[in-house]
Amino acid sequence: MTINPTINPTITPLEYRRRFRAAVPLLWPPGFADLASGILRRAGSVLVALALPLAIFAAWSFAARYQLVAPQILPAPSVVGATAIELIKSGQLQSELAVSLFRLAAGLVIGAAAGLAVGLAMGLSTAVEDYLAPTVRAIWLVPSLGWLPFFMLIFGIGEALKIVLIAKACFLPMMVNSFDGVRGVSPKHRDVARMLELGRIDTLRFVVVPSLFPHLLTGLRLSLSKGWQVLVLVEMIASAAGIGYLMTWGRKSFQLDIVLVTMLLIGVVGWLLDRAALLVQARATAWASRSVG
Repeated sequence: MTINPTINPTITPLEYRRRFRAAVPLLWPPGFADLASGILRRAGSVLVALALPLAIFAAWSFAARYQLVAPQILPAPSVVGATAIELIKSGQLQSELAVSLFRLAAGLVIGAAAGLAVGLAMGLSTAVEDYLAPTVRAIWLVPSLGWLPFFMLIFGIGEALKIVLIAKACFLPMMVNSFDGVRGVSPKHRDVARMLELGRIDTLRFVVVPSLFPHLLTGLRLSLSKGWQVLVLVEMIASAAGIGYLMTWGRKSFQLDIVLVTMLLIGVVGWLLDRAALLVQARATAWASRSVG
């Protein structure tokens, strides 16, 4: 359909508008409008998410420019940026981060595996729950740093201490979520398993595991966040390497630019880890929901 550029007095303005709207879709490839709309929505979400960080950055820049706070306490953003570039060029920031991520991975594997085993055992057996639940929950509800002096006497101040404390922090979220997942299996699904005369292994495979899987992912995400927090605290207190150690070193040497760099890095890495876990959880939960359904 083409539109005559000359004005025809016999065609009303309403008819011109109707013809124009009919011709517009021919100007763009199929699906372009949906793609553009999705990009605009995503851009709007990003702008909303960046509003508060940008406001904080503006306030920081304003305070540093007009020295509302002493430069020794609040370095300017340009100084912090230069320090970050210097640490990256020297490789120190990457090496310290690698040490921290290794400790986190080791503690997460150990703590999550132990939490999963205990949670499954208590969820599948009321006798095991009655025997273990009060003691286990009482021990693990004590803050991780509360165990630090005791664990230092046992494991010293080496790598084992950090990994054990991280594992301890990761244990409880995985234990609670695996226990809730087993106990949260639908009675209808259990009835179907009994009607089909499924054995314990098949019931666990086809009924319990699909129902348990979303809870495990939630527990893993919470364990990851908790482990990252405890990791930084432990490295600040008893460590000679890692991001937390670098932050403490900067504080002791009165280099607040290094402290701010490590703070920003901890926040960004923690957000990325949580975001990655959330994306995995969303994809796997959709699969598990289809399996259960």
